Amino acid sequence: MDNLTVSSSPHLTERRNTTRLVMLDALIALFPCVFAATLFYGYQVILNLAVCCAACLGAELLYDLIRAKSFGREGVRQSTCWDLSCLVTGVILTLNLPAYAEIWGLNLKDAAGGILLSFDALLAVLVGGAFAVVLVKKLFGGIGRNFANPAVTARIFLMLCFSAGFVVSSTWADFGLFAKSGATWLGTDAGARPGLSGKLFLSMILGNVSTMSVGETSLIAIGLGLLYLTVRKRIDPRYPLMTVGCAFLFSLLFAGIDGADNASALFGDALAQVLSGGLLFMAVFMATDFSTSPNTLVGNAVFSGGLALLTVLIRRYGLYPEGASFALLLMNILAPLIDRYIVPRPFGYVKAKRPAQKKDAPQAPGKPDIPDKTKKREEGKA
Repeated sequence: MDNLTVSSSPHLTERRNTTRLVMLDALIALFPCVFAATLFYGYQVILNLAVCCAACLGAELLYDLIRAKSFGREGVRQSTCWDLSCLVTGVILTLNLPAYAEIWGLNLKDAAGGILLSFDALLAVLVGGAFAVVLVKKLFGGIGRNFANPAVTARIFLMLCFSAGFVVSSTWADFGLFAKSGATWLGTDAGARPGLSGKLFLSMILGNVSTMSVGETSLIAIGLGLLYLTVRKRIDPRYPLMTVGCAFLFSLLFAGIDGADNASALFGDALAQVLSGGLLFMAVFMATDFSTSPNTLVGNAVFSGGLALLTVLIRRYGLYPEGASFALLLMNILAPLIDRYIVPRPFGYVKAKRPAQKKDAPQAPGKPDIPDKTKKREEGKA
């Protein structure tokens, strides 16, 4: 009889589909980005990561204990922080921020003025982690009910509050392992940006290039994460590919409108737009979030196209050089509207065929043809 039992959630009956295992796969997929960030920007990334994850875990545990009014072992055991979703938020938020910050002047520096230990960055990720978990995730009902991605919302909050204090990360030298301040490719004026030479192209793939966020530094690391999530069937690879492809096409379009000199400059600018900034990282690890993206293939196509369009528009004509975070937040808000008008087809649904019209039956000789309404009226009288 057990084989005849109907489950309300049959997709969750397998052990490999538990929330904890899904989040564990996300952490494994993020590991190459963490490794690349640490390799290029130093130990400060590990410190930021530890503080941010501790803030996310502690904030979720404390919120659950206060809400349940149970501060004992049973309350700790029943907290949702053990599903590892808060750690995924902490890792993504850390990778979306620079390694160093100059906000309150609490940094430990060497004789030359270089930052040895950035307490400002540690305090910033501490505030950001608590903001992401409590205000964006838990107050809206917890995992699966948040209206927007917690990490991207916390990143926008920190950048709006302390944008002048974050130090843009860049590597020391070609294939170097130390960090210093620098200007990103997107941060320079459009007319002063260097062309996509072979050296710059290689740097964007390997990660040895100035970036605003430490997680967006290496295309190889992001690609490994995408490959792992695809093999584990945690995401549909078509969605990030649609986002990147649409961004490339829109970059070509607007570069042509702005008057690119030749085809090489047109193609080079569009390719650099895709490879630089947080577009790739966002498309793989954030835009594929289950609860903040549409539920259908067509809906995700609209979502990806809007995400790419807003990113390119903000980058080219907005005040901020990087528009991926703002674009993702706006599209997260529009996701329920997309699902409302692009409804998924029910499982096993077959469109009903329109019944064929019956031909008029031959009339009896000498009997006049009576319209349908008259026939019904006569039958009612009878």
